Amino acid sequence: MEEKKDSELNSAHSKILEQHKKATLASSDFAGLNRPETPRPESEVPFRDIIPPSDHPRIFGIENHDATSWTDTRREIDTPAWMINRLDAKNIEKPFRGITANGTVRSGLYTYKDDEGVQIERITATADKMLESLSKNEKTAVHFKSVDDDEFRVWENTALYVNPSGLRLDECSQEVQTAIHDIIKASISAEGFEKVLGCCKINEFLGNLVNGSKIMNKASYNFKLFGNPSPVEPWGFTFFGHHLCLAVLFRGRRMVIGPTFVGAEPNRIDEGPHKGLRLFEREEKLGLELMQSLPSNLQEAATFSHDLDGQALANGRWDRFDGRQLCGARQDNRVVPSEGCPVLLFNEKQKELVCDIFRTFNIYYPLEVLNHRLATFKKYLHETFFVWIGETGDYDPYYYRIQSPVSIMEFDFHCGLFLTNKSPAKCHIHTINRLPNAGDYGKTLLQA
Repeated sequence: MEEKKDSELNSAHSKILEQHKKATLASSDFAGLNRPETPRPESEVPFRDIIPPSDHPRIFGIENHDATSWTDTRREIDTPAWMINRLDAKNIEKPFRGITANGTVRSGLYTYKDDEGVQIERITATADKMLESLSKNEKTAVHFKSVDDDEFRVWENTALYVNPSGLRLDECSQEVQTAIHDIIKASISAEGFEKVLGCCKINEFLGNLVNGSKIMNKASYNFKLFGNPSPVEPWGFTFFGHHLCLAVLFRGRRMVIGPTFVGAEPNRIDEGPHKGLRLFEREEKLGLELMQSLPSNLQEAATFSHDLDGQALANGRWDRFDGRQLCGARQDNRVVPSEGCPVLLFNEKQKELVCDIFRTFNIYYPLEVLNHRLATFKKYLHETFFVWIGETGDYDPYYYRIQSPVSIMEFDFHCGLFLTNKSPAKCHIHTINRLPNAGDYGKTLLQA
């Protein structure tokens, strides 16, 4: 029976990976951010139509700055200054509890086998090789003694360089950059690694679009290593920057990846060597397919609001930078009540769509580990909720969240941060995956 289940899981995963590959290869005027206008048909606006001119207040002078000096200039503008202050490491939530539905952490939710198939010896060897390539100063900067260090939770997904720490790749040699990429590549699935690289490539593309390549490029990301690479003892790393965060922890032949934040502005590249690259098409289509498949009574139960704009949403449900998403950076202890439509009311096909979304959001796991994580997720389908904000037409922008005791997945279309759209557009996407009830950063694995 177990072999049959594993075979079914592997078959479903292989199908999703093939679809993911096809999707991937398919073709400071900040005042407006304070309350974005009600979404209009231009949610489908081509990103080429909303690239700011070089004298636009959002990017004026950006070509003369690096990440640090550009961030300093943003401190003088109210809206980004607000975000910079929120992201400051001094505001990290202490002590860590994790995201919960009601303020109380539920224990015993996550289960781990002694051997989940992580190729820890190969990964550890790759990490050791990286350390050997570093200078003494670089080793000091990148290496934190323990996975319990609060620096594990200090990450950001903006182009603002708020908390310099670890190694920033564009300040390192090509040898060091390659060595860091090799650790990530050895640790996660091939499809997940391609997605990470795709995010880096689009970041470089955006940097070129707005003349800010010293701030946004394919190497403008930070890497931090925690603990000593070991085939037995806990250790891990974070890799983060604009529109990207991976937090990875190992304990023997087991691993946890989370939180993850992956986004793009724009979500595709239309020229140059990476022309045709597109991200998040599968997350976008699966969420809409699920919502459109529900009967009207369940759609109504799932819908929190038909409007995405800040004035239509209750206080605390919209953010000047996070949009409708609730679980971004510095939200480690947030209380996020379960809401929307219980997945328990879905038919079997709809439940499988929910599982397909889970696989897609967790594509970074190697297959064998992903099978274990999916089994845990399915265990709590009867406690899982689906919530929607927006309309449900093929061309409408929207937000959705799938929330269970062991997973929170958020998808959102955003206003422009560098592009100039003041209402959510489909060319700017954020996705977040969290492990509630203290699962983030591998905390429950450390206690297993």
